[in-house]
Amino acid sequence: MANALTAILLALTIVVARGDPFFGNNYQIPHGAALARHASAVVTNLNNARNSVSSYVRYPPTASPSLNEGAIALRDYIGNVSALAGSVYTEVSRAATDRTTAPVVVFSMISTRLNALQPLLQNGSLYVESLAANFDSEGDNSTSSYFAWWNDILRSDSLVLMKLVHNVSQVIDSIAGQGLNTQQFVAALSVNGLLQDLIDAVQKTAAASGDLSSTVSSLVGAINNANSFRSTSNSRIQSSRQSAVSIVNSYISSSNASFNSIIVATDTLFDHLKTVNESFVFRWPLLLSDRVEQKLDLLNRSIESLIVNLHFRRSVVETHYLFTRAVFANENEPQSYLEDESEQLTRRLVNVLNPDACASNFRTPFLALPGTVQSQLSQCINSQLGLERQGASQVQSIANNFLRGYVSAVYNSLEICYSHPYETMSNCLDEIVDTIDFGGKFFLLDTVTFYLFEQVQAELINCNSRLQSYVRNVGLRANCQ
Repeated sequence: MANALTAILLALTIVVARGDPFFGNNYQIPHGAALARHASAVVTNLNNARNSVSSYVRYPPTASPSLNEGAIALRDYIGNVSALAGSVYTEVSRAATDRTTAPVVVFSMISTRLNALQPLLQNGSLYVESLAANFDSEGDNSTSSYFAWWNDILRSDSLVLMKLVHNVSQVIDSIAGQGLNTQQFVAALSVNGLLQDLIDAVQKTAAASGDLSSTVSSLVGAINNANSFRSTSNSRIQSSRQSAVSIVNSYISSSNASFNSIIVATDTLFDHLKTVNESFVFRWPLLLSDRVEQKLDLLNRSIESLIVNLHFRRSVVETHYLFTRAVFANENEPQSYLEDESEQLTRRLVNVLNPDACASNFRTPFLALPGTVQSQLSQCINSQLGLERQGASQVQSIANNFLRGYVSAVYNSLEICYSHPYETMSNCLDEIVDTIDFGGKFFLLDTVTFYLFEQVQAELINCNSRLQSYVRNVGLRANCQ
């Protein structure tokens, strides 16, 4: 170190002896100009990066929370780097060109700025973590890894610069009282290679900051592009969700009408049976044997049991309607999966360091999916509603035509017995009663309604499952693995 100081002092002696002509107002040594150029490049690159994110001060992206929070984290980090690291290299550029200020003042300012930069470098991982949480996609952390790399480069470069400035400070201490300005001092630093070390260190940072500026500019463009996609995606998914809710509500209203028609038909059948039976029993109460009374009572109990079953199943379907509405309106509907995939596609679109061509090309097909889901849901529900209407129509036909006619025929045949001689009336009634099959006939209606109600309870949930399977098979992950 002593030899180096001796060489520097000798150089300074020569410099001073040469006087003003060598250090005229317009003269700058080539190495000093190179140092200033590289330092200014760092400042320019950092300012360009800051300008790229400047719009996010007032207008951060709003189409998704991740884009919003990621853009704000990027804005804050680049803004702080531009301000704090930029001020360091502004002072370095000044040190390379200054003619009036004492070297100790200029290089002390560099040290001060470097010290102010250290907290940002130490806490840079917090920004990286935020960028990772908001920009990295499944299995790819390219974006946050880049900024972690950049932060490490800046930390390393600042440590190298701090060491060099410390060495410069030792030289400054050794020439105290010489009265040299900074430009003269910088010229002397070139003697032992210290100035070249400064140039190399700053040039390295200039290259890294240029890469940062370019990457940030590309990233901002990708964020804006992803925000535009996400805005359209959100709108279409929300429209599909609202349509699904409307379709399901309309289905429930129409389905209610179908099942109400079943209840009306069976209630009408019961009323008809009750009227016919009461009229018959009232007119011929003393002529009915126990066997006839039991058979007629069985008819009443059969229809009553059917009515009870139907009203119970009706209440179960009402509960199922509520469940169905919740399935298609909340977290289980297919649009929720599309929202999740929309987030993943958004993050892949942001990735400019490891661009995903498949994801970029999948934008248009993806934006068509909400409408396709809506169309398939309509088809599924319309098919289900058609089945219910056909089933309800068949139940009404069985109740109004077959069973009502069967009940009327039974009582009409019983009426015939009363035209027989008195002593044969009872035998006539008993013989007719032996041919009546109430249980089998009403079992037919009970069975038909059972399967119809079972269908409505299963089909819409199956429809939801099929739609979810569909979007998984045609979505982003299936097409761009």
